[in-house]
Amino acid sequence: MHVSFYEAVCEHRKCRTEDFGYPKVRTMRQFRWYLEEKEFERMAEFLPPDVVPSSAFWLTDGTHYLGSGDVRHWLNEGLMKFGGHIGYSIRPAVQNKGLGTRQLVLLLIEARKLGVEVARITCFEENAASARVIEKNGGVLVEKVFNAIRGEERETRVYDIEIMRKKKKYD
Repeated sequence: MHVSFYEAVCEHRKCRTEDFGYPKVRTMRQFRWYLEEKEFERMAEFLPPDVVPSSAFWLTDGTHYLGSGDVRHWLNEGLMKFGGHIGYSIRPAVQNKGLGTRQLVLLLIEARKLGVEVARITCFEENAASARVIEKNGGVLVEKVFNAIRGEERETRVYDIEIMRKKKKYD
């Protein structure tokens, strides 16, 4: 699986994908370090106070790495406007095949297991593909905000997806 993961990293680099969570993995040692870091991120007691725990998931076809996603267990103030509960990425070679939509469904299931009732998800205004994936999965646009990203103001779409059905009075 390391080989296809590394190939995906190379594809993202070649396409100049703007993905803030994508690792810079070039060697097997860095790959092992990346996996250890992802395991560490799940444990709240070891994280700095401004970092929330998250769980990492891979989308595969059983043999090849197709994409990855993270589910943040809760949100701090910053993540409410940029990042949200869920971040995901599909490798360029398999984009536009419905995998992003499927991956978000799976990540929403994982968020629900963590007790998240309404998942917050963000994407840049110009990222029409991500906006479509979020909206296909029930995303409701809450607001548009500007975030300072690497010294540049970027318009960001902020969505909520209700994933925990609230019990009705007569349920």
